[in-house]
Amino acid sequence: MTLVIWAAGIAGIFFILNSIPKELKLSSQIIEVDSAKAAETDSAEAVKKIIDDSQKHVVTIQLDDGSLGSGFLYNDKGDVVTNAHVVADAKDVMVLTKDSREMSGVVIGVNETRDIALVRVKDLEGDEPLPVDRKQKASIGDEVLALGSPLGLQNTVTDGIISGVDREVDIEQTYYKDAYQISAPIAPGNSGGPLLNKKTGKVIGINSAATDQGTIGFSIPILAVLDEIDSWASQAE
Repeated sequence: MTLVIWAAGIAGIFFILNSIPKELKLSSQIIEVDSAKAAETDSAEAVKKIIDDSQKHVVTIQLDDGSLGSGFLYNDKGDVVTNAHVVADAKDVMVLTKDSREMSGVVIGVNETRDIALVRVKDLEGDEPLPVDRKQKASIGDEVLALGSPLGLQNTVTDGIISGVDREVDIEQTYYKDAYQISAPIAPGNSGGPLLNKKTGKVIGINSAATDQGTIGFSIPILAVLDEIDSWASQAE
């Protein structure tokens, strides 16, 4: 009888030692999976908020001949950054906001060599601009968002990564030096729109060109042109 009780006791202990850790391990795995899903959800919501907030400051630029491009509000003076090839030789342009307001803009600065331009829109004076990263250059692998109006379709967003830096390319008679190569598609009408860091929502570049296939895009690093843009903005006062 004693042997039977002893054997039963040993069996019970063996069962406890083998079953409890498995249950604890399973619970731990469930918690880890749930935490990972929660983190993914939080990350997705953060990106969605960045997009929603940023689109308010992205505009479509239209010329008298009907050609379209994109731009973004750079400061509280109503200055919109875009590409030189977007404004072409125009002195006055039409600016269309996300909420379908039409405003007139005056080109106050152009550098065709660097393919940048600045348009002053009086009706946007006092509005909050897009935040600009004035410190850190992008690195290969950084996740990005490209905003603009490709093919005239307003408020379009594509995502990708920085797939190359310091690129030198010659596209449509414009030579780009030290450009970012990006995997986010850039289509006609997207030029001049902002390239954002996906994590911070700050502007790191100006979307400018793409290969004929549209699979490789190029963006001008904002750090490379800040001084010139700021100079135009201050001189126009």
